[in-house]
Amino acid sequence: MGQTMPVATTESVENGLSANAARYAEMAPEERLVAVQQLAAVIAATHAELLDVAAAVDAEGDWADDGATGLAPWLVGQIGLARSNANEWVRVAQALQVLPSLRGAYAAGELSWDQVRPATKFVTPDDDRDQAGELPGHSAAQIGFMARQRRPVPDVEANEAHAARSLSWRRDHRRGGFVYRGFLPFDQAEAVNVALDQVADGWGPDLTSGAWSPAEVRRADALHELATRRLGSASAPDRATVVVHADASVIDGETPGNGFIADVAVGHSGVMRALCDCRVEVALHGPDGATVGVARATQQIPWWLRRQVHHRDQTCRGFGCDRKIRQIHHIEHWSRGGQTNLDNVVGLCWEHHRLVHEGGWTIEGNPNREITFISPDGRRRLPSRPQPVHPKVRAQLRLIAEDWGEADRRQIRSRSPGRSPGRWPPDR
Repeated sequence: MGQTMPVATTESVENGLSANAARYAEMAPEERLVAVQQLAAVIAATHAELLDVAAAVDAEGDWADDGATGLAPWLVGQIGLARSNANEWVRVAQALQVLPSLRGAYAAGELSWDQVRPATKFVTPDDDRDQAGELPGHSAAQIGFMARQRRPVPDVEANEAHAARSLSWRRDHRRGGFVYRGFLPFDQAEAVNVALDQVADGWGPDLTSGAWSPAEVRRADALHELATRRLGSASAPDRATVVVHADASVIDGETPGNGFIADVAVGHSGVMRALCDCRVEVALHGPDGATVGVARATQQIPWWLRRQVHHRDQTCRGFGCDRKIRQIHHIEHWSRGGQTNLDNVVGLCWEHHRLVHEGGWTIEGNPNREITFISPDGRRRLPSRPQPVHPKVRAQLRLIAEDWGEADRRQIRSRSPGRSPGRWPPDR
């Protein structure tokens, strides 16, 4: 008798789930998480094996026996791949033949396809073992950046991009305005993008509707503001500064209490979040509350370190997040003795920075390698690297592959009596 599967409830089916998906709905969240991790690892392990088979098909010229013009067209015809995907399969399959450690990490489910694909563009046989140990702790976006970073940009490309810079505008009478069109090389464009986003992100929701304007609308307003105001001049007010007042005893956790923005109370978690990435100004107050001295404001995250974090992380390091980095987070808060260095700071978006303060989540690990997000109750641990295939699952996959292989060999013997179970069709 086979094992009885959980019965899908009517409620699950009515929620738009198929009968098979409804069985997973009966599981606990932790069980579903393991299922997702293991199935993803199985996909990686199976694909690594498939790429090895494809490499063997190419080496033996099996595709020629079927009248194909190459391995990629053969894959298109045999398993229905798009030509672009088939070309990439062939490239990666060939690369992994001389990168055994990287191939092993992929086969173990420690790397996903979106990670191993760009990795094969820069990993070499000389650093294969080291990279296979390091890369599983990096996101697909980070590995993609590494691949782009290591691809030399010919001077001719850079010169062509510089020569193509332009900005033009034309009047749009129908809408009553101007349409702008242009092109900037990456280095110049990034400076413009950062300046526009810095201004656009400083505005809150619309005062009448309470909703945020779309990003492209806020960027258009930011362009107008940058053109009509000299930001950063000595006479311009520092509009990006929000002052949070908090007693040292509250920050240190010695006494309960809040910080304040003007007369609005800010909870302890909000104060600690703001202190992660801010300018710190120490003020001395007398017993009557009068200010008796103010120290010079210092940037908690120096600019040189901020640039290194952006360069290392590229995007928010929140679990599965690829948003832009908005704030730098201290894993061990500096007010509790945490160091302000690359081993203790990580780039996060607004949402994930709030999650690890007001949301109660914590981060463990070294951001130079691997970090783990831990839920407030400690039940969910979300590492930054994929979970490898469980040994029992790998053993089952091996048995399945062997069974399939034996079945195919029996079929070949039945087709060609007296011949060894080698190539099929036989050599012409």
